[in-house]
Amino acid sequence: MRAASLLACSALAIGLCGAPRPVQAKTEAMLQVNSEGRSNAKRHRLVLTSKARDGRDVMLVISCRVSDASTYGVALDFGAGRAWSLGGEDVTVSRDSGEDIVQHMDSRDDYLTLGGKRAIALFQGLLAGQTMAFAVRRTYTASFDLGQVSRHVSRFRQLCNAG
Repeated sequence: MRAASLLACSALAIGLCGAPRPVQAKTEAMLQVNSEGRSNAKRHRLVLTSKARDGRDVMLVISCRVSDASTYGVALDFGAGRAWSLGGEDVTVSRDSGEDIVQHMDSRDDYLTLGGKRAIALFQGLLAGQTMAFAVRRTYTASFDLGQVSRHVSRFRQLCNAG
């Protein structure tokens, strides 16, 4: 009787019974080093991909110039097509600790972009964490588990002066 009780408690503790736990989609990464960029500027790029809860493929690309590693550019693709306002969108950014941040991002065709000091300030902190999530209009969401791709993130942070 005691063994059955222990087995039941163990199953509950690891989530084998009871309410289903939300599952973080698998995050995949690709690191491009010294690759061609706009205006003939070589760039380092970290490309993160995942799936939204509704099955959309989502992608986040963070890059820095090889000649100026402190210059960041970010593109966020929610896999939603041309759903964005011409003036851009307010994006709610969730991180490991601290309150959510609302950051305005520009719209470019099918994705949203952020560059300059705002991108550096936001993403240097986000890349130091374990997870990051983004939401627009409470409809479009994307989340990335950096712990699943820690080797890629660590190398990108070295290349792009992110600590």
